Amino acid sequence: MRIVPKTICLLLAAVMLAAVSACVNIEPRIDPSVTPEPTAVPTHEAVISPAPTETASGTQPSETEDIGEASDLLGNIISGPDHYARYLRFENIVIYEEDEDTFLDGVIVNGYGLPITCAVDIIYEDEDGTEIARSRLQTRDGSYLLVLQPGDNIVFARILTDMTLTDREYRFEYDKEAGIRPLNSDD
Repeated sequence: MRIVPKTICLLLAAVMLAAVSACVNIEPRIDPSVTPEPTAVPTHEAVISPAPTETASGTQPSETEDIGEASDLLGNIISGPDHYARYLRFENIVIYEEDEDTFLDGVIVNGYGLPITCAVDIIYEDEDGTEIARSRLQTRDGSYLLVLQPGDNIVFARILTDMTLTDREYRFEYDKEAGIRPLNSDD
């Protein structure tokens, strides 16, 4: 007779476990008293600013140009011819002199998912805004038309000048004719 109470206890435990598991509902439910209503209606007229122009002393905002509602692969509205500059970031820029020449070593980080082509100049100006030196950046293969792969891209420049530039401010300028665009499979 001892077997019967153990069997009954096991049977009762199984029934209670089944009953408890049937009562638990883990599906998420929206509680209208807690969920806020949307406060703004999305519009299709969003204007996204392209990346600012980088300078040695900081950044300056650049002008925007709305050219429609075409989007890039990341879903951002293409805001103008310099739209893809927003995905390029200059890092570890070193200006140095060696054997009476001035050089630039640096990295351009491409945050877009595809290679971006462009041409970039480093420009030095005097206090009056008169250009005193300009040089085109190039990649390791010596190309002045940069093909910037996603991630870090090492760039160089030899800056031809008789002046010492290591302590002067500079800025980067994209070549308008080369444009700033993703590399197409046709290129």
